[in-house]
Amino acid sequence: MKLKQILILSLTIIILTGCSDKKDTQKRTKINGRSLSALVEEALWGSDEANYELSGLVSPGTPPPGQFNKLKIDSVFLNNSKFFSVLIEYPNPLFNTLAVYDEKLNLYLLDNSLNGNITVHWDALSGKKYLIAYENFVSKDILKLGRISLYTFRDSLLQLVYRGFSKLDKAGKIYTQTIESISDESISTSIKSSVKSDINNKADIFYYDKEKHRYISNANIFNTFILNEIKNAKWLIEKPELTVETAGVTNPVNKTGTNKESESSDVNFEGFQIEPGLGWKVLKNISVSENLGSKLTGTKILSEKLGAQITILKLPAGTTAEKYVKYKFGKPTKGDYKVRSTKLLKTGKNYIQYTEHSCGNKTYILILQAPKNTFNKYKNIYDEIQTSFFIEC
Repeated sequence: MKLKQILILSLTIIILTGCSDKKDTQKRTKINGRSLSALVEEALWGSDEANYELSGLVSPGTPPPGQFNKLKIDSVFLNNSKFFSVLIEYPNPLFNTLAVYDEKLNLYLLDNSLNGNITVHWDALSGKKYLIAYENFVSKDILKLGRISLYTFRDSLLQLVYRGFSKLDKAGKIYTQTIESISDESISTSIKSSVKSDINNKADIFYYDKEKHRYISNANIFNTFILNEIKNAKWLIEKPELTVETAGVTNPVNKTGTNKESESSDVNFEGFQIEPGLGWKVLKNISVSENLGSKLTGTKILSEKLGAQITILKLPAGTTAEKYVKYKFGKPTKGDYKVRSTKLLKTGKNYIQYTEHSCGNKTYILILQAPKNTFNKYKNIYDEIQTSFFIEC
């Protein structure tokens, strides 16, 4: 009799577990716009489970639903798969988020660097699908700016391949940059102005850089013009805005430096690329054991002004982050190049987050450590630096 009761209990547990697993599998393997929107709102209300399913879409301190300007979800079919873009826009640009998932909730893109009033849509340019983001925002409270970002799939990865200013309205004087043509190799733009200027009727060409995964112009005429206008403007800033550094205009790494301690613009990184921008100090070949299970050697990028640091560590072949990090990682992105992260963790006066990048037989860990009391203020700087990182594989 006792054996019979045990068997019945065991079968009941198996049946219940099987039902639970089936329900969970159905939830994870089939998503649509409505269910994705509901899941995003759950995460915004503070659900750790929903945020985990969304691979950490929502950062600590993000305002709940009802405080955002818009939550928009759009979809597109590519190569027999359906992808969803998720745009969350807030009055405070620090919390703006653009993400892309597939039907199984695999994360392909997470961009927290967009500013102002944002519109996003999928479109075909020269026969290739792009996710296009338009931003309209104000700098120095009087310069009205427009910016365009293009994301597309290359080597199974959804990448930000182009970002540039598209418009400046300076007290009614209008300057524009328009994309005239695009191919896998280059983007051609034309520049116009409503008043006489040195840039009127100029043209620019951005060539695709396979190492940086971006279209880059050596001249970058319009962006240079805009940055000079912003720099020379003297009006007081009253509205919340992203700085030039967080607006996606980073300083490219100069590959001539060899010192162990250098400014970030003078350093050649081996095996990976990252663009911290000016003001960050680089320490190479540093032994690191803090916040790790065992000692590793790598690179530290420090900002004394922000009190923050990013540590980059290459793992021994055949190992993963779990050997060195005790915290749980979220689901990896899909494709040959995989990225996964822990939640943003509290450690004393700081936040800390671990991100693992893996490609082929190469695996790296990025460790972000930044003060809690200023984290939201500089969040976009940290996001921009972290998303600029990639392994040369």
